[in-house]
Amino acid sequence: MAYKSKNSYIFLVLLIILASLASAQPIKKSIAISLRERQIQDLSGSGLLLAYYIDIKNSSSKPVYLTGYDYRFLVNSQEYLRLETDLENPIRIDANGDTLISLPLKITYDLLFKAIPGMEAEDKAVCYLSGNFVFSYSSKKGDKVPFTFSGEFPIFREPEVEFLALEVKDLTIGGADLLFSVKFKNNNGFELLVDKLSYSLYLGENILSQGLIEGDKSITKKGEKVFSLSLLLNFFEVGKEVYNILQLTSSLCRFSGEAEITTVWGRIKIPFEIREEISITKAS
Repeated sequence: MAYKSKNSYIFLVLLIILASLASAQPIKKSIAISLRERQIQDLSGSGLLLAYYIDIKNSSSKPVYLTGYDYRFLVNSQEYLRLETDLENPIRIDANGDTLISLPLKITYDLLFKAIPGMEAEDKAVCYLSGNFVFSYSSKKGDKVPFTFSGEFPIFREPEVEFLALEVKDLTIGGADLLFSVKFKNNNGFELLVDKLSYSLYLGENILSQGLIEGDKSITKKGEKVFSLSLLLNFFEVGKEVYNILQLTSSLCRFSGEAEITTVWGRIKIPFEIREEISITKAS
């Protein structure tokens, strides 16, 4: 009987050891990492946010925790960013579950151009993100699971705005018929489709017009587009000073607003403002 009890005890110990070994299998064998989506956000002339949306699947029978990560971000094969961090609040991935996380990278053009000479002349950059996610069955550090994602992002240049002329088609003591023309220049290697353009137009300190220019107005890559506004003025509304200004050959003018634009990288809003002398021409 004692021999049987001893064998049973040894068998029980072996079962416990085997169970412990099974639970100690590397976490990375049960973790699958995939890229669901990559987005360009907050695109402007100063930079952008490149957001990676990453699926993490846990095929094990117990929850795991994402406790930290590290990565290197290469642009045109040169290192631009490097980061290693521990998460104060580990992210739980349920047993046989999946979780979507976001990994945002802030790209500032000034810093990028200093780090990688020659980038300022490019229309876009090829990038490569590689690193490790750290997982554990508790809040402590555990196994590293590597990931790699490639992609690209634009080197965006805000459109240049240039006054062409303010043409006086008709002028009387009570009002005027004007044609205002302004040119937008696209220095990017992709088309800009202007869906909507809100504006305010001042001549001297007097507001001539505020409004909205709608419709599909595309500016081809490396191209230009002229926007023209027909204005019927009443000097009792805009100020009699405008009558005197329109007698001149030029005047200080301010044109400002916001353009809503569709690009291959998504929709963006671009504020603009130009304040300088504009030529005043008379219809012959």
